[in-house]
Amino acid sequence: MGKNGGNEGEMVSPQGRGRALVLRARALGVSPTGAARAEQALSRAVKLDPGLSPAWTRLGEARWKRGDLQGARACFTGALAHGEDAEARRLLSMVLRAGGDPGGVPGGALRESLAQAEAAVRCAPRDGRSWYVLGNAYVSLFFGGGQSPEAARRALGAYAQAERVDPEAANNPDLHLNRATLLQYEERFGAALEGLGRAAALAPGWAEPRRRHAHLLDFLTRLCALLANRGKVRGKRRRGLEGPVPPSLLGPLGGPGGPRPCPLPALRPGPNPRRVLLGRVLFSLSPEERVPYAVGLAEPSGAVAAVTVYNAAPGWGVLVGDALAVPDPHLCHHHLQHQGKTFSFSTIRVLSPLSLVINGRRPPGPALAPARLALLNQPTAAPPTAPPTAPPSPAPGDTNKGPSGGSL
Repeated sequence: MGKNGGNEGEMVSPQGRGRALVLRARALGVSPTGAARAEQALSRAVKLDPGLSPAWTRLGEARWKRGDLQGARACFTGALAHGEDAEARRLLSMVLRAGGDPGGVPGGALRESLAQAEAAVRCAPRDGRSWYVLGNAYVSLFFGGGQSPEAARRALGAYAQAERVDPEAANNPDLHLNRATLLQYEERFGAALEGLGRAAALAPGWAEPRRRHAHLLDFLTRLCALLANRGKVRGKRRRGLEGPVPPSLLGPLGGPGGPRPCPLPALRPGPNPRRVLLGRVLFSLSPEERVPYAVGLAEPSGAVAAVTVYNAAPGWGVLVGDALAVPDPHLCHHHLQHQGKTFSFSTIRVLSPLSLVINGRRPPGPALAPARLALLNQPTAAPPTAPPTAPPSPAPGDTNKGPSGGSL
């Protein structure tokens, strides 16, 4: 009771009570058992003061934590209804990607997620977290929307801008892991290894970047060894595999008007339109994450290269001795050094198994299975009482585990 016998709470405006409830919810959120009470306090806060954007944002995070993605999305939208807010834009971008397209237009959530991330950057162009979320939105669009080279370029540009405008962004292990995911898919293996190593160094208790680094290093080591040893094929079988391949095995690529057969040494780095590479399979190799599916190819000149096939279904593959024709071969020479090891090899990058011809025939339609990106995005970092395995991050939880289901 006040000095005049009145209730002091009646003297506090609804706006003041709402702000007090936000502070109460923040205090309750420190305790692992306080989540439900914190959410209740935030719900009361937005009822008392619907214009209190921080309350809407924290309420959205609380709902997201317990799996209510639609409720979280509504809260972040509610925050934005009362004014621009870069944090609400970022979180809305993340929750849109997490929720997918239930009952909506395919890819619509990814495009809306990108629009929200772009709006966050316009709202806070000097905030590295906004640029980081924009990079993640482009990576998601790359894997979920046709693997456009432009989306990949913009993703890498956004990550670089995050580091330029905000020195703290360079200490975000999620950023390095997500960028490495894209770099590995683009076959920029040296930069991918560096990024995974940097993520592991910044988050020593986080197993994911160390695991991915070890898997990529093992894949490159085995690939180079198999290419150097011609798949360990010996004797008459090896001579047969490295001999001439009948032009009839070009199948639908043969005949007048088809691409011109071209030996591997005559290919130039980059795309080689209207050419076709024809050889025999020496070996096949797939890394732990199944992307890419690599095929050792020997052709009559005696040269060997790895044909790296993306978007292949998990059960699809070729056999040693199969005749393989690769139209419009895209050649890349790799030479990199990492942790005292040198890797030198060539790849022919193939974006779809359906473009190949195997023993004179195209693969069946089910051979194609576009890669899917697994996302680990939670609205906030783990509480202090959680095990020390969650990566510390300025924008925690918006993490791409990597493409899967089509063959990394």
